[in-house]
Amino acid sequence: MGLSLWNSIKLFFTEYTFVFIILMVTYSKYFSVFLLILYIILSVILIGSNYGYYKLMTSGEDMESPRTYQVVEIKDSNPIYTNIIVSHILMLLPVIDGTVIGLIIFPIISFFIFILFRNNEIMFFNPMLFLMGYRVYNIRVKEHDKSVYIIYKGKLQEGDFISASYLYENVLISD
Repeated sequence: MGLSLWNSIKLFFTEYTFVFIILMVTYSKYFSVFLLILYIILSVILIGSNYGYYKLMTSGEDMESPRTYQVVEIKDSNPIYTNIIVSHILMLLPVIDGTVIGLIIFPIISFFIFILFRNNEIMFFNPMLFLMGYRVYNIRVKEHDKSVYIIYKGKLQEGDFISASYLYENVLISD
């Protein structure tokens, strides 16, 4: 049950929206009609991908019916957040000074980060989640004694019963 390439690209643009905004602000000093066209295209892509992510998170289509799970253990998700922060910094390093060479290196680094995270649950750890009031937990549930990630609105504690559906292979989303 892997993600399609198109969904992976949308999740990637959504995950790194703030990086692309910083990129556009940094290079706005080189204003030209060509750059304005690129900014408009990138803005449309960012708006579309963020809207698609929002619809994915809020609509129940293409998901199985929710099941009730009991949370047995909540594990630390800090290493994953560290990977995300490092990938954001790595993408921004070449463009911080606003040079043409940085602009050439940026898509290369972006491509490698996309390839690394494309088929990974890390694509669901998204800044938009926090804006929507969700948190991502790495939990083990009693029903199948398996470690999964859950996108949950609010605070989750061990022993809680949750109603959730699978969004991806190891990613649940609460109702």
